[in-house]
Amino acid sequence: MSKYWNKIVAHGTFLVCCFAANCLATETLFPIDFPESRAAVGETVELDDDVYSTDLNAFIEFAPARFFSIYASGAFRFLSYSYEYTTEGYIHNYCNLHVNGFNETYVGAKILVWHGLGINANWRFPPGEGSQKNRFHRLNVEPFYAWQATQHLVIGTSVRYNMFLEDLNYKPGDEIGLRGTLAWKFLWSDAQKSGWKFTEQFLYQKRIVDSENRNLLKPYRKMKDTYKGFKFDYEIARYFGICSKSLGIGLNYQIQKGNLFGFETGHLVGLKLLLE
Repeated sequence: MSKYWNKIVAHGTFLVCCFAANCLATETLFPIDFPESRAAVGETVELDDDVYSTDLNAFIEFAPARFFSIYASGAFRFLSYSYEYTTEGYIHNYCNLHVNGFNETYVGAKILVWHGLGINANWRFPPGEGSQKNRFHRLNVEPFYAWQATQHLVIGTSVRYNMFLEDLNYKPGDEIGLRGTLAWKFLWSDAQKSGWKFTEQFLYQKRIVDSENRNLLKPYRKMKDTYKGFKFDYEIARYFGICSKSLGIGLNYQIQKGNLFGFETGHLVGLKLLLE
């Protein structure tokens, strides 16, 4: 059974990577963990800067060896909705409904260098019609450390560096960040591969260099958009053993605060189907 499973995962990973390279996904926080073959699909509802949106998200990771894996993440935004009403001296109603398309896409690789010490790197593609934010290619390099504290508890931490590709003579400033995660299996049966899993994640990110509009003369290029922001993400999932794997149903909640490039104040709630 495991031989057939490995073939399915390998072919599925290849197809998803090809698909992702052309259309793909909004960034989702996943735990800092050891390379492993896994997959997840979910539906999310997000409130971001007074705009309500709903997305279908997918993630797949394939580990041909215990120290190395490749992954892809993608999302399709079905719609975004915003409504504004005010009576400050006059009556004003505003409603905006978008039927969108593919959001940003992420493809990357993760490698362990020594024990739990490793490097995670990914490339973000600009979104299709599903988002008007994050319109630049981005390279993320993230050294990390995953600590197997107990048999069912993994604690991870990492530092990250984001570099953006110049487009139309506009160059976003570089970013640095810090991540921390905790993944805890409780009331877990290793024999049946079933039980509960709680995951907590934190991301702090800061723009360290002003973006530049290089269409202007040098003294006027700086955009003065340095910022800092954070995300907190919580997930609880119930797993059931199936075909030597664990199939889980999870509920996800995320809060974020800040400004610019995906850190607008907002909330996200999602329902996930996970396979590990």
